[in-house]
Amino acid sequence: MKAAAMSVWVFINLLFFGMCGYLYLIWSQYWMYIEKQRLFNKIPGGPQKTMASGLNYQSPYSPDKYQSKIFNSTLRIDSIRKNRRSAVGGLWSGGVSMQASNKTSGSNIHPSNNIVRKSHGSPRFPNIHKPLLEFDSDKYFCDDFLSADCEERTAEFKELLLKEFHRVLMGESKVFRSGLEAHNTYDVRYDSSNRKEASKKEVMCSLKAVKVRTVRASDEPFARLGFKIPRLALHQGRHYNTCAVVTSAGALLGSRLGDFIDSHDMVLRFNNAPTENYTEDVGSKTTFRVLNSQVVAKPEFKFLENPLFQKVSILIWDPANYSSTLDDWYQHPDYPLFPVYKKLLELRKDSDVHLLNPQVLWALWAVLQDTSPYRLRRNPPSSGFIGLWFALHRCSRVHMLEYVPSTRATRRCHYHAAGDDAGCTLGAWHPLAHEKALAERMRDNSDIDVFQRGIIDVPGFKTISCP
Repeated sequence: MKAAAMSVWVFINLLFFGMCGYLYLIWSQYWMYIEKQRLFNKIPGGPQKTMASGLNYQSPYSPDKYQSKIFNSTLRIDSIRKNRRSAVGGLWSGGVSMQASNKTSGSNIHPSNNIVRKSHGSPRFPNIHKPLLEFDSDKYFCDDFLSADCEERTAEFKELLLKEFHRVLMGESKVFRSGLEAHNTYDVRYDSSNRKEASKKEVMCSLKAVKVRTVRASDEPFARLGFKIPRLALHQGRHYNTCAVVTSAGALLGSRLGDFIDSHDMVLRFNNAPTENYTEDVGSKTTFRVLNSQVVAKPEFKFLENPLFQKVSILIWDPANYSSTLDDWYQHPDYPLFPVYKKLLELRKDSDVHLLNPQVLWALWAVLQDTSPYRLRRNPPSSGFIGLWFALHRCSRVHMLEYVPSTRATRRCHYHAAGDDAGCTLGAWHPLAHEKALAERMRDNSDIDVFQRGIIDVPGFKTISCP
């Protein structure tokens, strides 16, 4: 009897100490994680602080004509903010259809190009911790941009946004570090020895080194297949003083930035983003469009007939495998764009429409990965990043709107189409979070401009001298 009691006592003690050991292990791992979060999220708090690269991003660039246009545009924002939030943000919070909100900004409904790719699916990894960034909130809006209170609100929003980029990237890198080939559908072979903490100038020079390369008339298999590709290079010989790169972000709805956008020498837009019925917010001028291959290939976008794609220069991109040749790409495109492109060249012989050489996508991706402390998605950069890179090659000064999210950040994906998807801001297929973090490092205008007005100001490649 005593032996049985002793055995039970020993078993209970082993069980007790075993549970204690297990709880201690869980507790220590938790505190290790908290410490890692603290280190990763350690971001300077004030708007005049210097980032890790040692560069101060408050050095002003503010020609009077641009500052006055931005200021005059934003003076009118406060009077319509509540209406815009009730029409857009209020409906999002309840999960109600956004069909009704189109009445406030135009009756036309445009198909969304935020479509999951057919041949290379879009892995969506749920972020494992609570988001820090609030969408559709007036909390950080400023009534007076010159007040101390506005500086404090802006600094708080900036800190949370940059932490949110870190959070998303760190959470996703845990998945990508698994090494599963299911997350490497383009067979990317990357040499991680090039990764380093780069200064702003080093980042700019790395991007400048990626030249604009498009498919030429002499390239095979296009030459033997009879593609009448323009012999002049895309925008050959053209250089602009000022360029506006207009994203399709839902935050542009109600921005009243149209006049400011139209004041630029060149205006670049994306995919099927319209101007009609939205001119007060996004302007009416279009010089250039960057299109992904879905817009070219899918019938609902009416690429050959739609006036949006006529009388403008166009750069079309479609990803190929990391080491594919042009012939490989032609045989296995992500979307069947080539027959439509060939027909366009036959119908409009004077068109300035070109295909981006797919190897450029991977050269840009390599710059992103080289400058990131995290393992990135091995998917190509977004149209937005391609557009920024192209504009920096062609312009002395680039203003990009609502790429780095401002306090107008909303869950609405596009200003011109109903759709609720935070992935449009933080990335669900492209490495968007790092793209935007890098763009924020490259800008040289004030925090108020970026996080209240929604504009980053980046000097063109011709203004920097690289080794």
